[in-house]
Amino acid sequence: MEKFRTVLDFCLSHQKVLGYSAVSLLTAGSERLFSAVAFQCPCNSWNMLYGSVFLLVPALILFLLGYLLNVRTWRLFTGCCASGKWSCWRFFRVLWLVTVSAAVAPLTWIAVALLGANFYECAASGSSLLQRHLCQGRGTQCHEQLTCADMMA
Repeated sequence: MEKFRTVLDFCLSHQKVLGYSAVSLLTAGSERLFSAVAFQCPCNSWNMLYGSVFLLVPALILFLLGYLLNVRTWRLFTGCCASGKWSCWRFFRVLWLVTVSAAVAPLTWIAVALLGANFYECAASGSSLLQRHLCQGRGTQCHEQLTCADMMA
């Protein structure tokens, strides 16, 4: 019983860190699953848009969900804890804390997605501007390596 109490005290004292860690782990697992199951680079002129959408739209959705599910957001904007002492500084301080906590999942999504590189490779293979910049002075072999056909092999 004493060990259970120790574990419970630890969990209660580190509740925020454990919560952020759990959100990060769930987001990373979801990104890997989403990348493996739902993403298939189309290998056409829409690569840049397709890869960028798969990278950024889920992060935006997670960010908005982070705001919507945060109790502080609702208290802040509905005025539940409004009193005569609410100053502009306090409003922006609470808004900053809400934004930071809402940004954990989207930043994890983007970091894991960029480390996996599937979305980025797809987007980069569709960008002629990026290909010209990366292959400047390297000959035609560089352009061939950046094409989608080589990515799929």
